[in-house]
Amino acid sequence: MADELKNPFKGYLKKLKKHKQAVNPIHEIVNCYYKMNGWEKMPKDFYKGRYAYNKLAYEAKKLYEACEKELDDCIWALDKMKYLAEKGGFDWSIITCLKHDLK
Repeated sequence: MADELKNPFKGYLKKLKKHKQAVNPIHEIVNCYYKMNGWEKMPKDFYKGRYAYNKLAYEAKKLYEACEKELDDCIWALDKMKYLAEKGGFDWSIITCLKHDLK
């Protein structure tokens, strides 16, 4: 069954570049994380500590490197982690993707 799974986010970066001039994969990972959790329009105080952009960017860089610099795979890992967290009832962050075997 694992061989049958195909990444639904294949070509994500290519499509994104058509619509945006400058695309940084690290920032895109963090932005997707915020969007998946519904946090893209929160007050400034929310983005401190655990949800600080610089902390999440560091985690995103680790994930990006672990996924061999394939943004599509990073976004897919985030999507899988969100599903597992909702199913398992636990809190997660970008770095959590590295702690789980998502392949």
